[in-house]
Amino acid sequence: KSKYFCATRVLEPVPEQKTTTHQEVSIPNTFLHDVGSPDSDLSDVPDDYEDNRPAYWTPPGTPPPTKKIKLKQETPRRPAKTSRFFPDECLPAASCQPFPPITKPTFGLVQEQLAHDPFRLLIATIFLNRTRGSVALPVLWEVFARYPTVESMASAEFTELVSMIRRLGFQNQRARKCIALAQTWLAQPPTRSKRYRRLHYPRRGDGRDLHRDEVLDEHDPRLGWEVAHLPGVGEYALDSWRIFCRDELRGLAHDWKGDGATEGAQHVPEWKAVVPRDKELRAYLTWMWLKEGWEWDFAGERRRASRARMRAALVEGTAYEVEGRYIVN
Repeated sequence: KSKYFCATRVLEPVPEQKTTTHQEVSIPNTFLHDVGSPDSDLSDVPDDYEDNRPAYWTPPGTPPPTKKIKLKQETPRRPAKTSRFFPDECLPAASCQPFPPITKPTFGLVQEQLAHDPFRLLIATIFLNRTRGSVALPVLWEVFARYPTVESMASAEFTELVSMIRRLGFQNQRARKCIALAQTWLAQPPTRSKRYRRLHYPRRGDGRDLHRDEVLDEHDPRLGWEVAHLPGVGEYALDSWRIFCRDELRGLAHDWKGDGATEGAQHVPEWKAVVPRDKELRAYLTWMWLKEGWEWDFAGERRRASRARMRAALVEGTAYEVEGRYIVN
């Protein structure tokens, strides 16, 4: 007995007693041919038709498993928290400075208090460099109380001074600079008749026309500074000293504001020529220029202040940096 096959599945043969031939039911011999001959030529199969289907039944294949990919959705950024007491958006601390009204006599810098004591002013710049004033000033007053004169600072015990200023950091460098500054001050005090080179100050390339130890007198047109030979005096110290002390040392005025100027109305205070990089000194010069009705930028340029700017400067507020200048809010 033969077996019938369908695809790969083996089927049992149909019993003979259950089969009936087409002769027994009077089916014509052309039955199978007639089924394949349609009555209409609309359903005729074209001659070029190729049937590539398999001749046997194929079970439907199992589709490959699909892996669901979860797309990463960006979490919307939360809006910045605001306070009903301070509704304005907070600006970066480095770009904001407290700004007193221009009607006040002082801005609030420690340099204003020490303007008539240039030695202490330079010591203060060593303490304020890389340190906030709220941290450095209490220690500074303690050091001044312990070493009230240039002579006492020059003879200070190094380890004792280090222990006093340790909380500020860089205590060894600061102590060494303070003592060396005092000792050099006693040996070569600043005078109007001697100026010294400071390479690349105030602009890059300045000072290249001078030898390292060359000393200029007050009539030499080349650029030099009366305190540039002192240890620990860098850009910040020079800017501070020029703004608050230089005119008095040179005998041009009684203070940095031009009071008692020997040239009268023709006197141009030194602070107007300084272009500092320190943010507090920039805010101070912005305040000083506004007192005279000018808006000043960090490149040293100025323009007439608008009425709105002047009105804002009459009340205490905050100055924030915008496009190279401080704007009072």
